[in-house]
Amino acid sequence: MKRVKTTTAAVAVALLLLPSLAGAAGVFDNLVLSPRARAMGGAFVALSDDETALFTNPAGLADQEQIGVYASYVDLYGYDFLNLGSIAARFPTSWGTFAVGGRLLGVEYQGVKLESEYTMSLGHGFTLMKDVHSSLSVGYGLSLYGLQFDADSVGGDDLGSANAFGFDIGVMGTLRGRTRFGFFMKNLNNPKMGDPDAEDLPQWFTAGVAYSPYGGVNTTLEAQKQDDEDIRVCFGLEFKLNDYLDLRGGLQSQPNRLSLGFGTHWEALRIDYSYTSHEVLPGSHHFGLGVAF
Repeated sequence: MKRVKTTTAAVAVALLLLPSLAGAAGVFDNLVLSPRARAMGGAFVALSDDETALFTNPAGLADQEQIGVYASYVDLYGYDFLNLGSIAARFPTSWGTFAVGGRLLGVEYQGVKLESEYTMSLGHGFTLMKDVHSSLSVGYGLSLYGLQFDADSVGGDDLGSANAFGFDIGVMGTLRGRTRFGFFMKNLNNPKMGDPDAEDLPQWFTAGVAYSPYGGVNTTLEAQKQDDEDIRVCFGLEFKLNDYLDLRGGLQSQPNRLSLGFGTHWEALRIDYSYTSHEVLPGSHHFGLGVAF
């Protein structure tokens, strides 16, 4: 009987919170998995130059020449029951750079796992052309989506699970070394999930440009369009303070957010942190750790 009360309360809380979270995080929504990118307002499609390019623009994998692993974690909007974690690893080869990774979003209340959504991804980026002044790279990714509900969270009723596959494609180019542009299309194949009433998984298109006015400074600007939502505009700035510390900041619309963060690096080790505000919900503290070989 005590167990029923606990699970009933969990469902009630989840239902009460859904309206406030709907504008912030839907199923398999466009969530930023990199604290570096999040600190720059989410504007990363034209700059994707680390392992997380697997999620933001796999074309950015093409120029990465070291084996590397990167992991991140955030309690979304400050809620300790809304956990988002990710991991990505890259492997350069003579045919371009491959990457594997995944993300896990869990909704938990009082020890009851209400929902889990996971994504396992494989990506590949390669260079089409490159000369002294410019370059052009292409990347693609394949993702397996999984959604599962805990039967205990609804009094023992099994809501089951579902899976789907999504295909992504990205393009990145450089002009005279200082200007970069990027394009990324998520879920190009319009995957659906559910039976018998299948629902479309989110699709989004991102286009952006990055400019480095001088060494150690990156500025980024991009536009994101997800399904029938309004266009989101993101701006970011990254400044290399010294050989060990980078400072970052960013702005985002729809919803309006301010982001700040830093990255510290020593030899092969990298640590990133970002804080992102929200106009309604609490802010998010995002942490990341990476190592290159």
